Amino acid sequence: MIERAAKNDRVRRCLARGVVVFLWIVPLQILALEDDPLQKAVNYLFTGRNDPQDAPEILDRKSCVVVVSDPKFKQPVRYYLGRFRMDTAFINKTYAGSETVYSLDVKGAEVIVEYLDPGKSMVLHGHKSAQISLPGDIDQISKALALIASLCRNSKPAE
Repeated sequence: MIERAAKNDRVRRCLARGVVVFLWIVPLQILALEDDPLQKAVNYLFTGRNDPQDAPEILDRKSCVVVVSDPKFKQPVRYYLGRFRMDTAFINKTYAGSETVYSLDVKGAEVIVEYLDPGKSMVLHGHKSAQISLPGDIDQISKALALIASLCRNSKPAE
């Protein structure tokens, strides 16, 4: 009986430590996201929101590689933001009734976009140009693009 009580006590202490660690780590992760300008800019560029439910995943910060879930085809898409040639990129404006729809046309010297299989393990096809739908406010999108261009400029390949 005493052995069982001691075992239960150890389990409770272990669970309590786990809860304390969890409650300590979660706020740190939230603070890290709040202090992460690249993640915020990427979120806004691809989703039109600062805190989307299905946020783009930054795979490599140094090279500015992100994976975004394509809402139209439900397929993961990998973008090499550091390879974008922002000097030749332009934003298209299309009118759909009373709504204005924006998209970014961008090119690169290397592959800048890869369409992946659902498991994200295999590249189905890649392209040196892309047209990215831009949800959200155009002024905020422009700020996000400027920030991404400044943070990702060092990862462009030498020409």
